[in-house]
Amino acid sequence: MKLKEKISWLMGHVQRSLFSHLNECLDTRLTEQEQRLVTILEVVQVEKYVPSSVVAPWLGSKPLDRQAIARAFVAKAVYRIPATSDLRRALLATKNLRRICGFISP
Repeated sequence: MKLKEKISWLMGHVQRSLFSHLNECLDTRLTEQEQRLVTILEVVQVEKYVPSSVVAPWLGSKPLDRQAIARAFVAKAVYRIPATSDLRRALLATKNLRRICGFISP
């Protein structure tokens, strides 16, 4: 399968099944910007690049928290948030964003 076909299949799959499932699970429907973020996170799969094992487990965040933090920084780029403190405020203000990033379990 060519790259263009894979991307086309993935986009169709995301729009058909993932968005409808997310809208059922969330208190409020996804905005266009949130849908764009979900699509980008699904394509990028940043979790693959976050180490799941930690050499010194007492240092730093837990592995699942690190995945949520990585997703939040992708959101920071997508939303064009200039400062990390602004990202924190956005996460505190928007329940959907917290859930998409993984800070709230479904």
